[in-house]
Amino acid sequence: MSYELRRDETLGDGLRRICRKQIELALTSVRGETETDDTPVHETRKHLKKARAALRLVEKEIGRGLFKGQDHCLRDVGRLISDIRDAEVRLQTVRQLQGLNRRQKRRSYRTVEEMLTLELANFVAAFADWQTQAIPMLESVCNEIDEWPVARLNCQQLRYAVQQTYKCGRKAFARAKATSTPEDFHSFRSEAKQLWYQLRILRPTNPVVLKNLADELRAIGDLLGRAHDLSFLGDRLNQERGNSQFEREGHQLLALIESSRSDLQRAAAELAERFFAERPRDFGGRIAAWLSDWVNEKPPSLAGKLVSV
Repeated sequence: MSYELRRDETLGDGLRRICRKQIELALTSVRGETETDDTPVHETRKHLKKARAALRLVEKEIGRGLFKGQDHCLRDVGRLISDIRDAEVRLQTVRQLQGLNRRQKRRSYRTVEEMLTLELANFVAAFADWQTQAIPMLESVCNEIDEWPVARLNCQQLRYAVQQTYKCGRKAFARAKATSTPEDFHSFRSEAKQLWYQLRILRPTNPVVLKNLADELRAIGDLLGRAHDLSFLGDRLNQERGNSQFEREGHQLLALIESSRSDLQRAAAELAERFFAERPRDFGGRIAAWLSDWVNEKPPSLAGKLVSV
């Protein structure tokens, strides 16, 4: 797979290839050259996040200045389309709740859906030239990747980068657990998603264990993603308080959002409690051992052979 390390290249060359590929895929989405079930905005943001996760793994090696320049450029591309994506998420969330209501034969949220549909159309029109701005920014970062001084990147340096991401996720989880605010749970989700991408990159070093770890992180991220989307919709509906046109639907939606959000956060916290129980140093030690064995081409375990069949 393109989003994984390969044996036929150095660690530095592998991360260079992975990051460049994601930016190239983002460019393809921006130019409208690919057909998917998702919108170009969603596809572009997905590839940007994957590229930034890979970039974070070489931060120490390439230097703070080069890292910040490229990371901020990718972040700024994401910001070009953030309002459109936010509007897409709000509308998608209402439509998902609409589908649930139809199956349960409850009142629909048609008025809210119509409002959010119009709102999305307005954002798309307002930011109609985002592709024109994004393309040269992405091309610039893609060209600069060739300048990465990563020839000497080794297992220990890569281990410490992943360990730092794990540590940041652990701290973010502790903060979210203490405050229970949607904002802190969203911050934790961002850190967990970054770690999820990085473990996917490392998966060939221990396919069995890393697949399981990545699956656990994905489950946490999915739960928190749904919770965030609900909170995000709730924030928008709260702006319509006092608007008689939306009062009944808005009141029903807000009650549903609050109860569902809490349940989702609680379920994610239970999974995260187990995942982040390990000390960062111990987690990093396991990563280092798998990397070392893989780089030195030690024979795979029986479990590894079974997975590859």
